[in-house]
Amino acid sequence: MSDEEKVAYLANLVAVSRVDGSVSPNETHAIELAQKHIGAKKTALRKADTLAQSEGFAPTLVGSFSVRIANLEDMISVSLADGVFEQTEKSVVLEFAKKIGITNEQLQLILAEVRSSLKSESASRACPNCSASVSRDAKFCPECGSSLELTDSAAAVAVEYSIPRTGIAVEFSESTAAGFADAVKKAKLAPENAECVKGKKTWYMAAWPKEQISEAAKLAKDLKGMRNRKVWVDSLESRWDDVFGFIWCSENRDTAYRPFEYCFGVDEKRLNTWGCKNARMDWTKWSEWFSYGSFKKGGLLKTEHEFVFDKKRIRHELETNLFRYRFCPHLNFKLIEAVLEILPDQVKVNPNGDWTFKREYEELPGSIKIKEKVVENGFSYTDEYYSSGVEPRTPDIGLAILKKAFAVVGGDPSGLKGLLTYRSD
Repeated sequence: MSDEEKVAYLANLVAVSRVDGSVSPNETHAIELAQKHIGAKKTALRKADTLAQSEGFAPTLVGSFSVRIANLEDMISVSLADGVFEQTEKSVVLEFAKKIGITNEQLQLILAEVRSSLKSESASRACPNCSASVSRDAKFCPECGSSLELTDSAAAVAVEYSIPRTGIAVEFSESTAAGFADAVKKAKLAPENAECVKGKKTWYMAAWPKEQISEAAKLAKDLKGMRNRKVWVDSLESRWDDVFGFIWCSENRDTAYRPFEYCFGVDEKRLNTWGCKNARMDWTKWSEWFSYGSFKKGGLLKTEHEFVFDKKRIRHELETNLFRYRFCPHLNFKLIEAVLEILPDQVKVNPNGDWTFKREYEELPGSIKIKEKVVENGFSYTDEYYSSGVEPRTPDIGLAILKKAFAVVGGDPSGLKGLLTYRSD
């Protein structure tokens, strides 16, 4: 056999050993015996291990008919090595036998011969403690001295685990990083957790319901800087920062003088009615979202200007900007929806009213030309400029909307006092 064929041969054995979700010391021992029998190097076994774990791998035919029969015999030896021929292992073996083209009678004969060889005096087994090769009838391991009474299945190592169908699941591999030990401790305290060996490394999985995202975030902090980590949302792999992007902001909130007001931007002398700085849609005159809409003529004579907010676009912008922070435990989506609902669908624009024109230095798509008569120091002149939206005259308008929104969703009045009495400089 060529080196590539030897890798494929061994990959078939590795695949059948892993199909039941765990690999026992005796299954590993049987694979290593086959490796030596076909004259393959340890590097070939490592490549075979990687190949067998690749997505969509299935045992394939290798070499001549006699080599394929030998491969089938070794696959059966691996399957029977732990003393139990699992149904999952039987399915793989039967499928491989069909590919070769042997009859059921021939397969039964091969099974009988393999079982007989495993019970022969020359057969060896693996120590469940140190994996050393020992005589099948030995009571203690000559290498480590441990008792050989521990069953092979009890010493088996899991090679896979299932990602929960719902909730937040985090998985990571063993590492030399400073936070690894603490990460393992936190993972084992999760409502659902598991570990397995993949690619010669131990991997850990911990899962929480979405409402316990704060606990998952504690583990994520310990995994900062580690390369081999993944996060799953409802069994779908997601980008790390799309799930835990809120952590840095949440930490800043925890150290803020008034944490509740932090989210609304009050500590930075600005107001965010959505309850999250990362919405990037503050209640300020220069905010771009006050241009999301269009002008129309209003009033009895249709000479007044009214601005109609495009709430679909505002919602889209909010969803886009807050996507990375959607799991933040401090983000109140009901409040956001209430603010958007209470925001007027349209407002009248008047230089002396609550809403004024948003001035632009040049004509923009969708903008209108405004001509206003201005009187200053006894002189009058016409001020001409373009406008693409509106500006709120004071924060009071936004605060009134926010107060109504809080009344809709409920809230602790003591926590709202500083926020609802906010005034800009």
